[in-house]
Amino acid sequence: MIRLNRAAERAEGHRHRRLLAPAAIVAAALLAGCTTHPPPDAGSVSAGHVLSVGFSNLSQRYIEPVRPETLALVGLNGLAQISPGLGVARQDSNVTITLNGVRIGQHPAPGDDDVHGWARLAAAALENARRAAPAVRDTGIEEIYRTVFRGALTGLDRYSRYATPEATRRSRASRDGFGGLGITIDQDDGTTVITRVHEGTPAAAAGLKVDDRITHVDSRPIHALPLADVVTLLRGPVEDAVKLTLERDGRPAPFTASVTRAHIVVPTVHARREGGMLNIKLSGFNQGTASALRRALAEAEREMGAELKGIILDLRGNPGGLLDQAVAVADMFISRGRIISTKGRHPDSDQIFDATPGELAAGRPLAVLVNGRSASAAEIVAVALRDAGRAVIIGSTSFGKGTVQTIIPMPNGGEMILTWARIHAPSGQTLDHQGVVPALCTAGEEKRVAALIAALEAAHAAHLPLAGKTYRPQKGTPHFSKADRGACPPSPAEGAADLRAARLLLGDTALYAQAVTGAASIARR
Repeated sequence: MIRLNRAAERAEGHRHRRLLAPAAIVAAALLAGCTTHPPPDAGSVSAGHVLSVGFSNLSQRYIEPVRPETLALVGLNGLAQISPGLGVARQDSNVTITLNGVRIGQHPAPGDDDVHGWARLAAAALENARRAAPAVRDTGIEEIYRTVFRGALTGLDRYSRYATPEATRRSRASRDGFGGLGITIDQDDGTTVITRVHEGTPAAAAGLKVDDRITHVDSRPIHALPLADVVTLLRGPVEDAVKLTLERDGRPAPFTASVTRAHIVVPTVHARREGGMLNIKLSGFNQGTASALRRALAEAEREMGAELKGIILDLRGNPGGLLDQAVAVADMFISRGRIISTKGRHPDSDQIFDATPGELAAGRPLAVLVNGRSASAAEIVAVALRDAGRAVIIGSTSFGKGTVQTIIPMPNGGEMILTWARIHAPSGQTLDHQGVVPALCTAGEEKRVAALIAALEAAHAAHLPLAGKTYRPQKGTPHFSKADRGACPPSPAEGAADLRAARLLLGDTALYAQAVTGAASIARR
Protein backbone atom coordinates (compact mmCIF):
# COMPACT_ATOMS: atom_id res chain seq x y z
CA MET A 1 0.00 0.00 0.00
CA ILE A 2 1.19 3.55 -0.72
CA ARG A 3 0.46 6.09 2.00
CA LEU A 4 -0.19 9.46 0.37
CA ASN A 5 -0.53 12.57 2.51
CA ARG A 6 -2.68 14.61 0.16
CA ALA A 7 -5.56 17.02 0.36
CA ALA A 8 -9.01 16.23 -0.95
CA GLU A 9 -9.15 16.12 -4.73
CA ARG A 10 -12.39 17.78 -5.63
CA ALA A 11 -13.50 20.79 -7.63
CA GLU A 12 -16.67 21.52 -9.57
CA GLY A 13 -18.04 18.28 -8.17
CA HIS A 14 -15.49 16.11 -10.00
CA ARG A 15 -12.55 14.01 -8.80
CA HIS A 16 -9.43 14.80 -10.79
CA ARG A 17 -6.57 12.52 -11.69
CA ARG A 18 -3.07 14.03 -11.61
CA LEU A 19 -0.79 13.74 -14.58
CA LEU A 20 2.81 14.82 -14.81
CA ALA A 21 2.90 15.20 -18.52
CA PRO A 22 0.74 13.65 -21.10
CA ALA A 23 2.66 10.50 -21.71
CA ALA A 24 3.24 10.01 -25.40
CA ILE A 25 0.20 8.22 -26.69
CA VAL A 26 1.04 4.77 -27.92
CA ALA A 27 0.41 4.53 -31.64
CA ALA A 28 -3.26 4.15 -32.33
CA ALA A 29 -2.46 0.69 -33.57
CA LEU A 30 -2.19 -0.69 -30.04
CA LEU A 31 -5.58 -2.26 -30.01
CA ALA A 32 -7.81 -2.07 -27.03
CA GLY A 33 -11.34 -0.91 -27.36
CA CYS A 34 -12.66 1.78 -25.11
CA THR A 35 -15.59 1.21 -22.79
CA THR A 36 -16.12 4.87 -21.86
CA HIS A 37 -19.46 6.50 -22.46
CA PRO A 38 -19.91 8.71 -25.52
CA PRO A 39 -19.59 12.44 -24.90
CA PRO A 40 -22.72 14.54 -24.46
CA ASP A 41 -24.35 15.73 -27.64
CA ALA A 42 -22.76 19.04 -28.60
CA GLY A 43 -26.17 20.69 -28.80
CA SER A 44 -27.18 19.58 -25.32
CA VAL A 45 -24.49 21.60 -23.50
CA SER A 46 -24.53 25.38 -23.66
CA ALA A 47 -21.42 27.26 -24.68
CA GLY A 48 -21.78 29.40 -21.58
CA HIS A 49 -21.57 26.33 -19.33
CA VAL A 50 -18.52 24.92 -21.11
CA LEU A 51 -16.71 28.26 -21.04
CA SER A 52 -17.69 28.87 -17.41
CA VAL A 53 -16.22 25.55 -16.24
CA GLY A 54 -13.05 26.17 -18.23
CA PHE A 55 -12.51 29.78 -17.16
CA SER A 56 -13.34 29.17 -13.50
CA ASN A 57 -10.90 26.30 -13.19
CA LEU A 58 -8.20 28.28 -14.95
CA SER A 59 -8.75 31.18 -12.56
CA GLN A 60 -8.77 29.00 -9.45
CA ARG A 61 -6.29 26.25 -10.22
CA TYR A 62 -3.63 27.38 -12.65
CA ILE A 63 -0.25 27.64 -10.95
CA GLU A 64 -0.05 31.40 -11.54
CA PRO A 65 -2.91 33.92 -11.20
CA VAL A 66 -4.82 34.59 -14.42
CA ARG A 67 -7.54 37.21 -14.96
CA PRO A 68 -10.95 36.14 -16.28
CA GLU A 69 -11.00 39.18 -18.57
CA THR A 70 -7.72 38.12 -20.17
CA LEU A 71 -8.96 34.56 -20.68
CA ALA A 72 -12.14 35.75 -22.38
CA LEU A 73 -10.66 38.47 -24.60
CA VAL A 74 -7.57 36.57 -25.70
CA GLY A 75 -9.62 33.41 -26.23
CA LEU A 76 -12.23 35.18 -28.36
CA ASN A 77 -9.59 36.89 -30.46
CA GLY A 78 -8.37 33.42 -31.37
CA LEU A 79 -11.48 33.16 -33.57
CA ALA A 80 -9.62 35.29 -36.10
CA GLN A 81 -7.92 32.04 -37.08
CA ILE A 82 -11.30 30.83 -38.30
CA SER A 83 -12.58 34.12 -39.67
CA PRO A 84 -9.88 36.73 -40.35
CA GLY A 85 -11.25 40.16 -39.58
CA LEU A 86 -12.96 39.17 -36.34
CA GLY A 87 -11.85 41.21 -33.35
CA VAL A 88 -12.86 41.59 -29.72
CA ALA A 89 -11.75 44.52 -27.56
CA ARG A 90 -12.69 46.24 -24.33
CA GLN A 91 -13.55 49.91 -24.62
CA ASP A 92 -14.11 51.49 -21.22
CA SER A 93 -17.07 49.65 -19.69
CA ASN A 94 -18.05 47.70 -22.83
CA VAL A 95 -16.68 44.84 -24.88
CA THR A 96 -17.11 45.28 -28.62
CA ILE A 97 -17.07 42.54 -31.27
CA THR A 98 -16.17 43.63 -34.80
CA LEU A 99 -15.94 41.98 -38.20
CA ASN A 100 -13.73 43.78 -40.73
CA GLY A 101 -14.02 46.92 -38.63
CA VAL A 102 -17.82 46.85 -38.42
CA ARG A 103 -19.38 46.37 -35.00
CA ILE A 104 -21.45 43.18 -34.80
CA GLY A 105 -22.01 43.12 -31.04
CA GLN A 106 -21.42 45.01 -27.83
CA HIS A 107 -21.81 43.87 -24.22
CA PRO A 108 -21.24 45.44 -20.78
CA ALA A 109 -17.93 44.33 -19.28
CA PRO A 110 -18.38 42.21 -16.13
CA GLY A 111 -16.46 42.88 -12.94
CA ASP A 112 -12.76 42.08 -12.92
CA ASP A 113 -13.18 38.88 -10.86
CA ASP A 114 -16.54 37.79 -12.27
CA VAL A 115 -15.46 34.54 -13.91
CA HIS A 116 -18.97 33.40 -14.81
CA GLY A 117 -19.85 36.86 -16.09
CA TRP A 118 -16.90 36.79 -18.48
CA ALA A 119 -17.87 33.26 -19.57
CA ARG A 120 -21.40 34.47 -20.35
CA LEU A 121 -19.98 37.40 -22.26
CA ALA A 122 -17.73 35.06 -24.26
CA ALA A 123 -20.73 32.86 -25.11
CA ALA A 124 -22.70 35.92 -26.24
CA ALA A 125 -19.77 37.10 -28.35
CA LEU A 126 -19.58 33.65 -29.95
CA GLU A 127 -23.24 33.96 -30.88
CA ASN A 128 -22.55 37.38 -32.44
CA ALA A 129 -19.71 35.87 -34.45
CA ARG A 130 -21.76 32.89 -35.63
CA ARG A 131 -24.55 35.13 -36.85
CA ALA A 132 -22.28 37.57 -38.70
CA ALA A 133 -19.33 35.44 -39.88
CA PRO A 134 -20.12 32.54 -42.26
CA ALA A 135 -16.78 30.84 -41.51
CA VAL A 136 -17.59 30.71 -37.79
CA ARG A 137 -21.18 29.62 -38.46
CA ASP A 138 -19.95 26.73 -40.60
CA THR A 139 -17.38 25.57 -38.02
CA GLY A 140 -18.30 22.80 -35.61
CA ILE A 141 -18.74 23.74 -31.97
CA GLU A 142 -15.85 21.50 -30.85
CA GLU A 143 -13.46 23.27 -33.20
CA ILE A 144 -14.70 26.59 -31.82
CA TYR A 145 -14.11 25.45 -28.23
CA ARG A 146 -10.65 24.22 -29.18
CA THR A 147 -9.81 27.53 -30.83
CA VAL A 148 -11.11 29.70 -27.97
CA PHE A 149 -9.41 27.68 -25.24
CA ARG A 150 -6.17 27.49 -27.20
CA GLY A 151 -6.28 31.28 -27.39
CA ALA A 152 -7.11 31.62 -23.70
CA LEU A 153 -4.15 29.40 -22.80
CA THR A 154 -1.76 31.47 -24.92
CA GLY A 155 0.97 32.82 -22.69
CA LEU A 156 0.58 30.08 -20.09
CA ASP A 157 2.95 27.13 -19.86
CA ARG A 158 3.25 24.60 -22.67
CA TYR A 159 1.65 21.74 -20.72
CA SER A 160 -1.75 23.33 -20.10
CA ARG A 161 -4.22 22.63 -22.89
CA TYR A 162 -7.77 21.76 -23.85
CA ALA A 163 -8.56 18.29 -25.21
CA THR A 164 -11.59 17.61 -27.39
CA PRO A 165 -13.89 14.70 -26.48
CA GLU A 166 -12.20 12.49 -29.08
CA ALA A 167 -8.71 13.34 -27.81
CA THR A 168 -9.97 12.78 -24.26
CA ARG A 169 -11.13 9.26 -25.07
CA ARG A 170 -7.74 8.41 -26.54
CA SER A 171 -5.89 9.86 -23.56
CA ARG A 172 -8.04 8.05 -21.00
CA ALA A 173 -7.55 4.80 -22.84
CA SER A 174 -3.80 5.30 -22.87
CA ARG A 175 -3.48 5.94 -19.14
CA ASP A 176 -6.36 3.87 -17.70
CA GLY A 177 -6.59 0.95 -20.08
CA PHE A 178 -9.61 -0.09 -22.12
CA GLY A 179 -11.31 -3.08 -23.59
CA GLY A 180 -9.75 -4.63 -26.67
CA LEU A 181 -7.75 -7.40 -28.26
CA GLY A 182 -4.18 -6.93 -27.09
CA ILE A 183 -2.33 -6.53 -30.37
CA THR A 184 -0.22 -3.85 -32.00
CA ILE A 185 -0.76 -3.28 -35.70
CA ASP A 186 0.84 -1.35 -38.53
CA GLN A 187 0.11 -0.96 -42.20
CA ASP A 188 2.16 -1.96 -45.22
CA ASP A 189 0.89 -0.64 -48.53
CA GLY A 190 -2.68 -0.61 -47.27
CA THR A 191 -2.49 -4.03 -45.59
CA THR A 192 -3.01 -4.20 -41.81
CA VAL A 193 -0.32 -6.34 -40.20
CA ILE A 194 -0.04 -7.54 -36.59
CA THR A 195 3.36 -6.47 -35.27
CA ARG A 196 2.95 -7.62 -31.69
CA VAL A 197 0.68 -9.94 -29.71
CA HIS A 198 0.71 -9.07 -26.02
CA GLU A 199 1.07 -11.92 -23.57
CA GLY A 200 -2.00 -12.88 -21.56
CA THR A 201 -4.47 -11.05 -23.80
CA PRO A 202 -7.49 -12.29 -25.81
CA ALA A 203 -5.42 -12.09 -28.99
CA ALA A 204 -2.81 -14.45 -27.54
CA ALA A 205 -5.49 -16.84 -26.34
CA ALA A 206 -7.11 -16.83 -29.78
CA GLY A 207 -3.82 -17.83 -31.41
CA LEU A 208 -3.10 -14.60 -33.31
CA LYS A 209 0.53 -14.26 -34.37
CA VAL A 210 2.98 -11.59 -35.39
CA ASP A 211 2.90 -10.98 -39.17
CA ASP A 212 -0.71 -12.15 -39.47
CA ARG A 213 -2.52 -9.90 -41.93
CA ILE A 214 -6.04 -8.72 -41.06
CA THR A 215 -8.24 -8.44 -44.13
CA HIS A 216 -11.73 -8.13 -42.63
CA VAL A 217 -13.24 -7.04 -39.31
CA ASP A 218 -16.72 -8.46 -38.72
CA SER A 219 -16.88 -9.27 -42.45
CA ARG A 220 -16.02 -5.70 -43.44
CA PRO A 221 -12.99 -5.41 -45.75
CA ILE A 222 -10.34 -3.05 -44.36
CA HIS A 223 -7.74 -2.90 -47.12
CA ALA A 224 -6.57 0.71 -47.57
CA LEU A 225 -8.72 1.84 -44.64
CA PRO A 226 -6.82 4.41 -42.53
CA LEU A 227 -5.14 2.92 -39.50
CA ALA A 228 -7.23 5.00 -37.08
CA ASP A 229 -10.41 3.66 -38.68
CA VAL A 230 -9.18 0.09 -38.36
CA VAL A 231 -8.52 0.70 -34.67
CA THR A 232 -12.04 2.08 -34.28
CA LEU A 233 -13.49 -1.10 -35.77
CA LEU A 234 -11.41 -3.28 -33.49
CA ARG A 235 -12.39 -1.35 -30.38
CA GLY A 236 -15.57 -2.13 -28.54
CA PRO A 237 -17.17 -3.01 -25.22
CA VAL A 238 -15.48 -5.54 -22.95
CA GLU A 239 -16.82 -9.10 -23.41
CA ASP A 240 -18.08 -8.37 -26.92
CA ALA A 241 -16.58 -10.56 -29.63
CA VAL A 242 -15.10 -9.38 -32.89
CA LYS A 243 -14.56 -11.66 -35.89
CA LEU A 244 -11.30 -11.25 -37.77
CA THR A 245 -10.43 -12.62 -41.17
CA LEU A 246 -6.70 -13.19 -41.43
CA GLU A 247 -4.01 -14.33 -43.81
CA ARG A 248 -0.91 -16.14 -42.56
CA ASP A 249 2.19 -17.26 -44.36
CA GLY A 250 2.11 -21.03 -44.79
CA ARG A 251 -1.67 -21.25 -44.85
CA PRO A 252 -3.19 -21.63 -48.31
CA ALA A 253 -6.38 -19.68 -47.59
CA PRO A 254 -7.66 -16.95 -45.29
CA PHE A 255 -9.13 -18.05 -41.96
CA THR A 256 -11.28 -16.46 -39.27
CA ALA A 257 -10.77 -16.00 -35.55
CA SER A 258 -13.29 -14.80 -33.00
CA VAL A 259 -11.68 -12.70 -30.27
CA THR A 260 -13.59 -11.57 -27.19
CA ARG A 261 -12.52 -8.13 -26.04
CA ALA A 262 -11.16 -7.67 -22.49
CA HIS A 263 -9.94 -4.74 -20.42
CA ILE A 264 -6.35 -4.14 -21.44
CA VAL A 265 -3.82 -1.72 -20.03
CA VAL A 266 -1.08 -0.78 -22.47
CA PRO A 267 2.08 -2.63 -21.34
CA THR A 268 4.75 -0.28 -20.02
CA VAL A 269 7.03 -2.76 -18.23
CA HIS A 270 9.43 -4.94 -20.23
CA ALA A 271 11.87 -7.09 -18.26
CA ARG A 272 14.75 -9.27 -19.39
CA ARG A 273 17.55 -11.06 -17.56
CA GLU A 274 21.14 -10.98 -18.69
CA GLY A 275 24.27 -12.11 -16.87
CA GLY A 276 22.80 -11.94 -13.38
CA MET A 277 21.24 -8.53 -14.04
CA LEU A 278 17.56 -7.74 -14.28
CA ASN A 279 17.01 -5.07 -16.94
CA ILE A 280 13.59 -3.42 -16.65
CA LYS A 281 12.52 -0.96 -19.32
CA LEU A 282 9.67 1.36 -18.32
CA SER A 283 8.15 3.04 -21.37
CA GLY A 284 5.59 5.12 -19.45
CA PHE A 285 3.50 5.34 -16.31
CA ASN A 286 -0.13 4.25 -16.65
CA GLN A 287 -2.51 2.48 -14.30
CA GLY A 288 -0.81 -0.86 -14.82
CA THR A 289 2.82 0.19 -14.40
CA ALA A 290 3.35 -0.34 -10.66
CA SER A 291 1.57 -3.68 -10.52
CA ALA A 292 3.44 -4.98 -13.57
CA LEU A 293 6.78 -3.88 -12.13
CA ARG A 294 5.95 -5.50 -8.81
CA ARG A 295 5.26 -8.79 -10.60
CA ALA A 296 8.49 -8.58 -12.59
CA LEU A 297 10.56 -7.96 -9.46
CA ALA A 298 8.88 -10.75 -7.50
CA GLU A 299 9.34 -13.22 -10.33
CA ALA A 300 13.03 -12.37 -10.71
CA GLU A 301 13.61 -12.69 -6.96
CA ARG A 302 11.83 -16.03 -6.92
CA GLU A 303 13.52 -17.53 -9.95
CA MET A 304 17.01 -15.97 -9.78
CA GLY A 305 17.52 -15.82 -6.01
CA ALA A 306 21.16 -15.19 -5.11
CA GLU A 307 22.05 -15.07 -8.82
CA LEU A 308 20.35 -11.66 -9.06
CA LYS A 309 23.32 -9.30 -8.75
CA GLY A 310 21.66 -6.01 -9.60
CA ILE A 311 18.73 -4.20 -11.22
CA ILE A 312 18.86 -1.75 -14.11
CA LEU A 313 15.78 0.47 -14.25
CA ASP A 314 15.79 1.91 -17.75
CA LEU A 315 13.81 5.16 -17.96
CA ARG A 316 15.39 6.45 -21.17
CA GLY A 317 12.78 7.84 -23.54
CA ASN A 318 10.09 7.58 -20.85
CA PRO A 319 7.86 10.68 -21.23
CA GLY A 320 6.07 10.26 -17.90
CA GLY A 321 2.44 9.69 -16.99
CA LEU A 322 0.51 9.25 -13.77
CA LEU A 323 1.84 10.76 -10.57
CA ASP A 324 0.52 8.03 -8.28
CA GLN A 325 2.28 5.38 -10.36
CA ALA A 326 5.61 7.23 -10.16
CA VAL A 327 5.26 7.42 -6.38
CA ALA A 328 4.35 3.73 -6.21
CA VAL A 329 7.38 2.74 -8.30
CA ALA A 330 9.77 4.79 -6.16
CA ASP A 331 8.19 3.38 -2.99
CA MET A 332 9.07 -0.15 -4.06
CA PHE A 333 12.76 0.66 -3.57
CA ILE A 334 12.55 3.07 -0.61
CA SER A 335 11.38 2.05 2.85
CA ARG A 336 11.24 5.45 4.55
CA GLY A 337 11.56 9.18 3.99
CA ARG A 338 10.24 11.65 1.47
CA ILE A 339 9.63 10.64 -2.14
CA ILE A 340 8.52 14.03 -3.45
CA SER A 341 6.31 16.96 -2.54
CA THR A 342 4.29 19.31 -4.72
CA LYS A 343 3.30 22.93 -4.18
CA GLY A 344 1.10 25.31 -6.10
CA ARG A 345 -1.33 28.21 -5.75
CA HIS A 346 -4.44 26.15 -5.00
CA PRO A 347 -4.49 24.60 -1.50
CA ASP A 348 -5.27 21.13 -2.85
CA SER A 349 -2.08 21.20 -4.92
CA ASP A 350 0.13 21.11 -1.82
CA GLN A 351 0.86 17.42 -1.31
CA ILE A 352 3.46 15.27 0.41
CA PHE A 353 4.36 11.75 -0.71
CA ASP A 354 6.29 9.63 1.79
CA ALA A 355 7.63 6.10 1.45
CA THR A 356 6.07 3.26 3.39
CA PRO A 357 7.92 0.54 5.33
CA GLY A 358 9.07 -2.43 3.31
CA GLU A 359 11.09 -2.65 0.15
CA LEU A 360 11.13 -4.92 -2.87
CA ALA A 361 14.54 -6.19 -3.99
CA ALA A 362 16.00 -4.94 -0.71
CA GLY A 363 19.76 -4.73 -0.81
CA ARG A 364 19.99 -5.30 -4.56
CA PRO A 365 22.22 -2.70 -6.25
CA LEU A 366 20.15 -0.42 -8.46
CA ALA A 367 21.10 1.73 -11.44
CA VAL A 368 18.67 4.09 -13.17
CA LEU A 369 19.20 5.08 -16.80
CA VAL A 370 17.90 8.45 -18.02
CA ASN A 371 18.33 10.61 -21.10
CA GLY A 372 17.06 13.88 -22.51
CA ARG A 373 13.68 12.31 -23.26
CA SER A 374 13.11 11.06 -19.70
CA ALA A 375 10.51 13.39 -18.27
CA SER A 376 7.97 13.99 -15.56
CA ALA A 377 7.12 10.75 -13.73
CA ALA A 378 10.41 9.23 -14.88
CA GLU A 379 12.29 12.16 -13.35
CA ILE A 380 10.40 11.79 -10.08
CA VAL A 381 11.47 8.17 -9.76
CA ALA A 382 15.08 8.98 -10.64
CA VAL A 383 15.47 11.92 -8.26
CA ALA A 384 13.70 10.15 -5.39
CA LEU A 385 15.96 7.11 -5.67
CA ARG A 386 19.04 9.33 -5.99
CA ASP A 387 18.21 11.48 -2.98
CA ALA A 388 17.44 8.40 -0.87
CA GLY A 389 20.88 6.99 -1.66
CA ARG A 390 19.20 4.00 -3.27
CA ALA A 391 20.43 4.24 -6.86
CA VAL A 392 23.10 5.61 -9.16
CA ILE A 393 21.79 7.64 -12.10
CA ILE A 394 23.51 6.96 -15.43
CA GLY A 395 23.10 8.56 -18.86
CA SER A 396 22.47 12.18 -19.83
CA THR A 397 20.54 14.93 -18.06
CA SER A 398 16.80 14.38 -18.18
CA PHE A 399 14.23 16.60 -19.87
CA GLY A 400 13.39 18.88 -16.95
CA LYS A 401 9.61 18.71 -16.69
CA GLY A 402 8.92 19.44 -13.04
CA THR A 403 5.27 20.43 -12.89
CA VAL A 404 2.06 18.57 -12.13
CA GLN A 405 -1.12 18.81 -14.16
CA THR A 406 -4.67 18.33 -12.93
CA ILE A 407 -7.35 17.13 -15.32
CA ILE A 408 -10.70 18.92 -15.30
CA PRO A 409 -13.59 16.95 -16.86
CA MET A 410 -15.54 19.33 -19.09
CA PRO A 411 -19.33 19.19 -19.48
CA ASN A 412 -19.05 18.52 -23.23
CA GLY A 413 -16.94 15.38 -22.70
CA GLY A 414 -13.59 17.06 -23.22
CA GLU A 415 -10.90 17.80 -20.68
CA MET A 416 -8.94 20.80 -19.49
CA ILE A 417 -5.37 19.89 -18.49
CA LEU A 418 -3.94 22.57 -16.22
CA THR A 419 -0.53 22.95 -14.64
CA TRP A 420 -1.16 23.54 -10.96
CA ALA A 421 1.92 22.54 -8.92
CA ARG A 422 5.70 22.29 -8.98
CA ILE A 423 7.60 19.18 -7.91
CA HIS A 424 10.18 19.35 -5.14
CA ALA A 425 12.70 16.58 -4.62
CA PRO A 426 13.70 15.51 -1.09
CA SER A 427 16.97 17.45 -1.54
CA GLY A 428 14.99 20.61 -2.30
CA GLN A 429 15.75 20.58 -6.01
CA THR A 430 13.00 21.58 -8.39
CA LEU A 431 13.01 19.69 -11.66
CA ASP A 432 11.43 22.20 -14.00
CA HIS A 433 13.91 23.29 -16.70
CA GLN A 434 16.66 21.59 -14.67
CA GLY A 435 16.13 17.84 -14.89
CA VAL A 436 18.11 15.15 -13.14
CA VAL A 437 21.86 15.27 -13.76
CA PRO A 438 23.25 11.71 -13.74
CA ALA A 439 26.14 10.77 -11.49
CA LEU A 440 27.77 8.87 -14.34
CA CYS A 441 27.47 10.87 -17.55
CA THR A 442 27.61 9.01 -20.85
CA ALA A 443 26.82 12.07 -22.97
CA GLY A 444 29.28 14.41 -24.62
CA GLU A 445 32.78 13.73 -25.87
CA GLU A 446 33.71 10.14 -26.67
CA LYS A 447 36.97 10.60 -24.80
CA ARG A 448 35.12 11.36 -21.57
CA VAL A 449 32.78 8.41 -21.98
CA ALA A 450 35.75 6.14 -22.71
CA ALA A 451 37.47 7.37 -19.54
CA LEU A 452 34.35 6.58 -17.52
CA ILE A 453 34.12 3.05 -18.91
CA ALA A 454 37.84 2.51 -18.33
CA ALA A 455 37.52 3.59 -14.69
CA LEU A 456 34.60 1.23 -14.21
CA GLU A 457 36.42 -1.64 -15.88
CA ALA A 458 39.45 -1.08 -13.66
CA ALA A 459 37.21 -0.62 -10.59
CA HIS A 460 38.98 2.67 -9.82
CA ALA A 461 36.46 4.31 -7.50
CA ALA A 462 38.76 7.26 -6.90
CA HIS A 463 38.81 8.03 -10.63
CA LEU A 464 35.08 7.83 -11.27
CA PRO A 465 34.12 11.14 -12.91
CA LEU A 466 30.87 11.82 -11.04
CA ALA A 467 28.99 14.43 -13.06
CA GLY A 468 27.11 15.32 -9.89
CA LYS A 469 30.24 17.00 -8.54
CA THR A 470 29.68 19.83 -10.98
CA TYR A 471 26.31 20.96 -9.67
CA ARG A 472 25.30 22.75 -6.51
CA PRO A 473 22.13 24.47 -5.37
CA GLN A 474 22.36 28.20 -5.90
CA LYS A 475 22.68 30.12 -2.66
CA GLY A 476 19.32 31.06 -1.17
CA THR A 477 17.23 28.99 -3.60
CA PRO A 478 16.49 25.29 -4.11
CA HIS A 479 16.93 25.64 -7.87
CA PHE A 480 20.02 24.25 -9.58
CA SER A 481 21.91 26.43 -12.00
CA LYS A 482 21.59 25.99 -15.74
CA ALA A 483 25.34 25.58 -15.96
CA ASP A 484 25.03 22.37 -13.99
CA ARG A 485 22.70 20.95 -16.64
CA GLY A 486 25.35 21.75 -19.21
CA ALA A 487 27.87 19.58 -17.38
CA CYS A 488 26.06 16.57 -18.83
CA PRO A 489 23.94 17.83 -21.71
CA PRO A 490 20.59 16.17 -22.44
CA SER A 491 20.70 13.69 -25.30
CA PRO A 492 17.96 11.61 -26.92
CA ALA A 493 20.40 8.75 -27.46
CA GLU A 494 20.00 5.35 -25.81
CA GLY A 495 23.56 4.21 -26.34
CA ALA A 496 25.26 0.97 -25.42
CA ALA A 497 27.56 2.87 -23.05
CA ASP A 498 24.68 3.42 -20.64
CA LEU A 499 24.04 -0.29 -20.20
CA ARG A 500 27.75 -1.08 -20.21
CA ALA A 501 28.39 1.41 -17.40
CA ALA A 502 25.42 0.09 -15.40
CA ARG A 503 26.53 -3.55 -15.64
CA LEU A 504 30.11 -2.72 -14.68
CA LEU A 505 29.01 -0.63 -11.72
CA LEU A 506 26.47 -3.12 -10.40
CA GLY A 507 28.96 -5.95 -10.77
CA ASP A 508 31.37 -4.40 -8.24
CA THR A 509 29.90 -4.02 -4.76
CA ALA A 510 32.52 -1.59 -3.42
CA LEU A 511 32.46 0.55 -6.55
CA TYR A 512 28.68 0.74 -6.45
CA ALA A 513 28.59 1.65 -2.75
CA GLN A 514 31.01 4.53 -3.23
CA ALA A 515 29.20 5.86 -6.30
CA VAL A 516 25.72 5.78 -4.75
CA THR A 517 26.90 7.39 -1.51
CA GLY A 518 28.82 10.09 -3.33
CA ALA A 519 25.94 10.95 -5.64
CA ALA A 520 23.44 11.18 -2.79
CA SER A 521 25.72 13.36 -0.66
CA ILE A 522 26.31 15.75 -3.56
CA ALA A 523 22.55 16.10 -4.08
CA ARG A 524 22.06 17.06 -0.42
CA ARG A 525 24.66 19.85 -0.43
